[in-house]
Amino acid sequence: MIKIEDLQTIKGDAYEYYNSNESELDLFNKVFLAGDVLEQIKDPRKYFIIGEKGSGKTAYSVYFSKQAIDNIEAKIKFVQDTVYDKFIRMKKNKSLDMSSYKDVWMNVIYLVLSEEIKQFLPSTLLKSGPIKKLDSVINDFYSDAFSPEFIQAIEFVENSNSSINAMINGGIFKPSAKISTESSEKYAESNYQLTLIKLLDGFKKVFKEIRLDKQFILFIDGIDARPTEIKHEDYMDCLRGLVNAVIELNNSELKERGIKVSLLIRPDIIYSISIHNMNQKLKDNSVLINWNTTYSAYRGSKLFEIADNYFLKQQTLSDRPKGVTWDDYFPYSVSGRDSQDSEDSFIEFLRYSLYKPRDILTMLNQLVEKNEGERFRRDDFLNMIKTEYPHYLLGELKDFMLIYMDNDEYNMFQKFVKSFRTKRFTYNKFEEIYNNFIKKQKKYNLSIPRNMRTPEDTLQLLYDTNIIGYREQEQGRVFWSFKERSYSNVRPEVNLYASGYAFHNAYATAFKIGH
Repeated sequence: MIKIEDLQTIKGDAYEYYNSNESELDLFNKVFLAGDVLEQIKDPRKYFIIGEKGSGKTAYSVYFSKQAIDNIEAKIKFVQDTVYDKFIRMKKNKSLDMSSYKDVWMNVIYLVLSEEIKQFLPSTLLKSGPIKKLDSVINDFYSDAFSPEFIQAIEFVENSNSSINAMINGGIFKPSAKISTESSEKYAESNYQLTLIKLLDGFKKVFKEIRLDKQFILFIDGIDARPTEIKHEDYMDCLRGLVNAVIELNNSELKERGIKVSLLIRPDIIYSISIHNMNQKLKDNSVLINWNTTYSAYRGSKLFEIADNYFLKQQTLSDRPKGVTWDDYFPYSVSGRDSQDSEDSFIEFLRYSLYKPRDILTMLNQLVEKNEGERFRRDDFLNMIKTEYPHYLLGELKDFMLIYMDNDEYNMFQKFVKSFRTKRFTYNKFEEIYNNFIKKQKKYNLSIPRNMRTPEDTLQLLYDTNIIGYREQEQGRVFWSFKERSYSNVRPEVNLYASGYAFHNAYATAFKIGH
């Protein structure tokens, strides 16, 4: 057994493995669990990867990009904060309307794809034909310094007067009677929406000639957090355009050429985006990452396997039966639901997690970083839960909430949660606490966040964030949003007539409720 102080920790952000060294990547690959989700992602029809922050969306995309899986090549592209600034500027300067956000995104994605797939194209296509012409256009436009990132690609679309001329001059398409080479600059400025469509026609023409001998997936990541300087409305407008672009691209000529664009997105965000026939698209075109298990079956769960692999795969002999290494490091038991019963140590990890790999790995990292020797004690776990883990948990919560709130509003939300004194409460008690709190805020002329304007909205918000769950019967099971989520129920609703509500153990500890 390797001593605790000699164990490696696992990076909480899987994207860090995208450019990491072989040693670090080796451990990631060993701990990572492919499973049925990997098979679903391979499906050409599945292009939305939906999961809460920390559920493993990025981990799957990194795994695909680093492994030769069934002749599939993959790349990951992040949506940088400055991309939103570009959209806002185009909206202001070019009177960009909402319907054109999709066309901007499609042009940008086409441009990035054209650069990324070059290495997989037959040499004959690179030497002549439309792809050669497009490559020359890109090189001329960017002075041979194009980097296939969204922030660079959007410049091509933003400067449409130059880019459309470049496509015309490069022979990708001929100027129509309506758009001559001489008049294209003036046309582009006064008819920006039509110019976007013209650019799209150019890209579509090129991609119709592309033939790949393998599948290619472009993963789009980095949209789970709203830049603080970007208004919520502007942020959602950008994402709505991106979602619509992904839908259209995956139903275009790209599908026939084995090219897929996959968007990594939180369930609450995609729920908030009004898309035609969205329920059916979620059912047919989405992969919903779910790590749920039960207290009776957790030893056979994927979450436990990840936790066990954390230790097992670092041993000299890593072919031991599942769970043996875990039990060596955590040899103690904890009380079960019935005070007469006892369970192994992992049950407590579940009780303080939201059933996400990042939660479990964070707990393990914090334990490894703070302890030495050959095994952990329960006191080590309890100390970590009270000291280090709340910082992580509240950081994750803030990232989630800042999609919908600014910093001042989030601070108000925190104060509201801290105003509770007990872990369990009824709806009447909740309403009383809410009304008293709101009255105080209005006394000081403080604005109330949009999703806290009624008791019902606020209770739903607490449920969405998994801060609280509810019981339908006094002694019945507790319903949690993350456990109830499904393809047909992406945003589970809280029961306003429940017999009672309770704070999650982890949040109760983090906010010091009932202590």
